[in-house]
Parts: sequence; structure tokens; C-alpha cells
Amino acid sequence: MDEGEFEQLAKLCEYSDLSASEVIRSCVFKNRLPKARIPILEKQTYIELRKIGTNINQIAKHYNSNKPVPSDKLIAFKALQEKLNLLIKLLVNDH
Repeated sequence: MDEGEFEQLAKLCEYSDLSASEVIRSCVFKNRLPKARIPILEKQTYIELRKIGTNINQIAKHYNSNKPVPSDKLIAFKALQEKLNLLIKLLVNDH
């Protein structure tokens, strides 16, 4: 087993809260990965992502209508960008 495979196995063990041998047995004999003990993304993260997606869709619709964007909407868009950047950092650092 090379270092990359070992790291992947360690992550699977962490996510599933199983030993390395249990993870390997699950993969070999059951032909599936073990279930994660905790969700990779918390419920609040999904809620925030959905809100951001909705807002981005509204901005895109407005942009495509060729109407000028009010300054308060631009401020809201900036806040959305900051939230999205924070979520990306959290997701990247979580794994």
C-alpha cells in the first residue's frame, strides 16, 4: 500500500468510525464503502448553500434582463461572495 492509499484508508476509517480491517472487509466482501458516521456536510451548510444558490439565480435573472443593478443589490452580492468564500474555505479545510 502506497502513502496515498494509506491516507485514503485513514480518511475512510475516520469518516466511518471503523478500523482499517473493518473498512477493507466492507470494501472487499460487501463490495461497498462503509457509511459515514457523520455527514460530510452539516445540515446548516446545505441550508447556506441553498440560500446562496437562490440568491445567485435571482442575480443572474436580473442581470439577464439588462436592467441596471441597484447598489443595495451589489452590496448583497458582495456579502454573498464573502459567505461563499467562507464556505469554500471550511469545506477545503475540513478534508
